[in-house]
Amino acid sequence: MNDLPPELDVFASLLDAQPGPVREAFLYCLCLMMVEGDSMTLVNTLPGDEGPLCYFETVDGDAFAIRKPPITADEEAGIIEVLRDILRDEGLL
Repeated sequence: MNDLPPELDVFASLLDAQPGPVREAFLYCLCLMMVEGDSMTLVNTLPGDEGPLCYFETVDGDAFAIRKPPITADEEAGIIEVLRDILRDEGLL
């Protein structure tokens, strides 16, 4: 992750150290948290070869797509709770 504020360095390092599937699940759930916080909008979800593609747009107008990982609703909720705890511990929530 590039161009992050210094307070996010620890968080970025934590994500970067995770295996690919874990990192993808964390990033997807982080996007969902940002949608909840009105920092982004989930514009559309379309089928993809390796699972649904979720298209997001930030409040600044940046758009991107990420694959929805193959996780259950319970796993998604658990990851979001872990992310909230991490961000709270880092003073970011």
